[in-house]
Amino acid sequence: MNMISRPPVPGLPCKPAKWRMQVPAWLVAALYLSLPNLLPLLSTRTLGTLPRGFINLECLLIGAFSVLLPRGAVFLLLWLGLLADFALGVCNGFGFSAQDLLSALRFVPSLPASRLFEGLAFLALGTLLCAALALVQPPPKQKGWTAVALLGCAIVLVSVDILGGQSTFWHTDAALVFYRAERSPVATLAYREIVFRQREMKSRSGKDAPVDSASSRAVSFLANPRGAMQPPNVVLVVVESWGVPLDSRLSQALTAPFDDPRIALKYNVSAGAVPFTGHTVPGEARELCQSTIGFGILHASPELVKHCLPAFFHARDYQNFAVHGFQGQMFSRSSWYPRLGFDRSWFGPELHRMGLPNCIGSWTGVCDSSIAGWIGSELLSKDEDKPKFIYWMTLNSHLLEPEHPDLPDDGVCATQSALENSVALCSWFRLVRAVHQSVAQMALIPMARPTVFILVGDHAPPFGDPKLGAEFSSTQVPYEMLTPVAVSTR
Repeated sequence: MNMISRPPVPGLPCKPAKWRMQVPAWLVAALYLSLPNLLPLLSTRTLGTLPRGFINLECLLIGAFSVLLPRGAVFLLLWLGLLADFALGVCNGFGFSAQDLLSALRFVPSLPASRLFEGLAFLALGTLLCAALALVQPPPKQKGWTAVALLGCAIVLVSVDILGGQSTFWHTDAALVFYRAERSPVATLAYREIVFRQREMKSRSGKDAPVDSASSRAVSFLANPRGAMQPPNVVLVVVESWGVPLDSRLSQALTAPFDDPRIALKYNVSAGAVPFTGHTVPGEARELCQSTIGFGILHASPELVKHCLPAFFHARDYQNFAVHGFQGQMFSRSSWYPRLGFDRSWFGPELHRMGLPNCIGSWTGVCDSSIAGWIGSELLSKDEDKPKFIYWMTLNSHLLEPEHPDLPDDGVCATQSALENSVALCSWFRLVRAVHQSVAQMALIPMARPTVFILVGDHAPPFGDPKLGAEFSSTQVPYEMLTPVAVSTR
């Protein structure tokens, strides 16, 4: 490594020395292959981002053209590329578009202090790495070889993804490996935004299609009741990140709370799976409106609203309530829940003021277990003139999950080899199972009015490790339904 400064020329004013770090072409290529990718890969566990590709292709292209650019421009391009890399990882993990991510920035203060510190630390360290990389350049005679080497690496990485079935544009149905070799954050964010805007335009035009859902089964039961039982309360629980495990033993362990003999005396329990696409909001649209409208539900047309569950229950003189443990501004739920027909909505801040505790997780909000108890008390309230439809979107099992959830350790993870070997999978399992346990306890409460319970996943858990993600169905989510014997499905 040579540190070169030009000596002052006699007779001319002295200028500040310009320092540059000259290294061989192969080392420049190696640094551009490694440094821009260290932090995004490390942040997968710490911040919950999903890079989906080992090597940042765009950084290789910046490196190839850096031989022609001033150092300041190289630093700026690398730093913007770093921001795009982190932004894409967050969008992948939370199902955001770029616009959604910008809107969600207001909720950053709601993150745990430890994660805020980690995020700032990663940003500071990333800035230093970009500065160091921008100062690196090959000797003048090796600039051409440097550009050729980096462009060659880019071509090889793209070819590897094509041959491995991991390319977005070729062989998407023939993946031969779990991992992508390369990623292109800026291009992917732009493409993602185009897709989201196309979906939004489609939804605004009313072009949605019916889809199978767990709630549609409850609707068919209630539309054609069996027996002379009074109209039951209905509790619909959309469980965050509850997917179909390919390991049947894991699936059975999750829903074991409904195997309680006391449940069997009061309810018939049915189970199955329904298709899913997208992340949480499309899952809500699927269950509330039996629709593929996805994010279009944020501005649902009056025609669509007529076919959603609140309208169905209003027509049968039900009271419609919605509950979510986080702030209502997230995904504009405080706006579209009422438009959809909910008479009353409760969100995290209000529930917390009522005494319900918060739990730390991907987003800090009211504990799911306490919300289940609160819903149980609502079902026991003296206002029994009208039946109730209660919709609950859970929160705590949203990935990135805490390694040590605010739950009593029941030792179940030690009984399952898959859980024992993965902290992330064990934490996810405990949080989802806790929802099932709390609903099972709720179902055993003596109520004046019978109640139907439906629990269904919104999407498969988006683990940062593709191997963990491959342990779940990529097309279906499970459901469990409890129907009082007098309105049994059988």
